[in-house]
Amino acid sequence: MRQVTVTAPEGRGSDIAQIAFSVGISDVAINTVRMLAADQSQTIKDHLEIETATQLAKEFVEKLTTASFFSCEQYAITVRQPRAIVSNYDVRKLTRPLVEPTCDLFEELWQFCQVTYGFVGRIYIGALLLAFGIIDYRLLFMIAGLLFIPLLPLMLGIGFSLWTRQWRLLVQAAFALIVAIALLMAGGVTVALLNNPPLRYLESTSLLTGFLISLAVGVAAGLATADDVGRREMIGLAATAQVAIIPAWFGVGLVFGFPVADPVSARQRALSLLINIAGIVIASLVTYAFLRMKGDSLQVFKSNKANKQL
Repeated sequence: MRQVTVTAPEGRGSDIAQIAFSVGISDVAINTVRMLAADQSQTIKDHLEIETATQLAKEFVEKLTTASFFSCEQYAITVRQPRAIVSNYDVRKLTRPLVEPTCDLFEELWQFCQVTYGFVGRIYIGALLLAFGIIDYRLLFMIAGLLFIPLLPLMLGIGFSLWTRQWRLLVQAAFALIVAIALLMAGGVTVALLNNPPLRYLESTSLLTGFLISLAVGVAAGLATADDVGRREMIGLAATAQVAIIPAWFGVGLVFGFPVADPVSARQRALSLLINIAGIVIASLVTYAFLRMKGDSLQVFKSNKANKQL
């Protein structure tokens, strides 16, 4: 379910309401509000509120943001997810959870791809736990470390941006992923310097098996991010396990030396890392294409940035 609020220039409320009606929304609340700016200037604007099903909200927002009259300078859209809507709507249609508005997923992925102190701290601490588990082969420490490491949104951000042609997000997600891999290796090096050989974790899957698992994880993750129902944590854990263990293992190996008895070479593990990342990215891209996530509705973010630079 979604609650969509639109603030528009005075007199445009009726036009926006017609867009809402055209996608199947039955009623729209329109009010007049007085907007006060920091320079004390005042403007009168139309304020619209819509409470509807997730799918109808997606269609409405995308149709509005691609309308010829829409611009971020004059219009503002807020999308919320209420706990319940008690109305005369058919509850079966109202609670249909697929598909989220494209702008919801776009801004969520942007938020997760920001490299902040929190991002660095979570990944580095997770890498320490993961590396400790790898050295002594303690699964509980490995799982605990993986839970701290948010790699899945970064790979989904790459797949989503490739499909929707959001190149700024692509650069940001790729940068965040590179930083995350570097932090994982640094965590492995740190723990290895404080411990003694040997490196006991030698498990690995074949390149084909790893790629197929990554494809499955990418599809499941893409579906989960576009769905209001269910928990995403376990999918994130599966994706992180496919990617995070290898850089941490390399970090430990740089200090201890790579095990001679390891049946899988360091080169093959590095190739496996690239293949697993590619599998998740490709699968998420195809999933977002199947769900019809429309990049056209996100072009307003590009135009807004261009206008600010003028």
